Amino acid sequence: MASSSTVICGVCESQHMTSNADVWCPECDEGLCSECLKHHNASKATRNHGVIPVDNYKQLPPSIADISQYCSQHDRKFQNYCPQHESVCCPLCIHSNHANCVGILSLEKVIQTAKTSVLLESFDQNVKNIKMNIKIVVEDRKQNLVEIQKQKQKFHDEIKQVRNQINEHLYTLEQQIPQDLYAAEKKVKSQIEGLARKTN
Repeated sequence: MASSSTVICGVCESQHMTSNADVWCPECDEGLCSECLKHHNASKATRNHGVIPVDNYKQLPPSIADISQYCSQHDRKFQNYCPQHESVCCPLCIHSNHANCVGILSLEKVIQTAKTSVLLESFDQNVKNIKMNIKIVVEDRKQNLVEIQKQKQKFHDEIKQVRNQINEHLYTLEQQIPQDLYAAEKKVKSQIEGLARKTN
């Protein structure tokens, strides 16, 4: 399992020995120590198997690492794909469960054609659409920032304008009020002096 901290060499384990695996062979579905890897690479049946470092195998998500390459019913390796049942099958499955199925393909052929399949093209187009949508959203957010900056400047200018208007009004009042006070003082003084003359 990819989630365990150590992966044991399957060949050594079958001989009642315990060795940590250095690589994982997906086709054999087991780990191999460096010594067993030499025999694995020398054997005609397994020399073309692609192996991966155990550290890479451990990083695989469980949904991928737990995929079995062997039929649980017949203990044979899956070699074919039945499009009618949408399932993989071993050679014995074809005779027992898929005898009347049409269009059974080899897994090797399925893997080769998968690269050019409509589903892959659709997936590729969806990824392109997502990237384009992300680009549009990013541009939209950038434009929002520009608009926010413009609004900020507009409010700043409006506040400055209002402040200038208030300052001008206060200056006008500052000039007008003393004149009004002087005129009022002069009028009251004149009235008081007039009353004072009448009483004499």
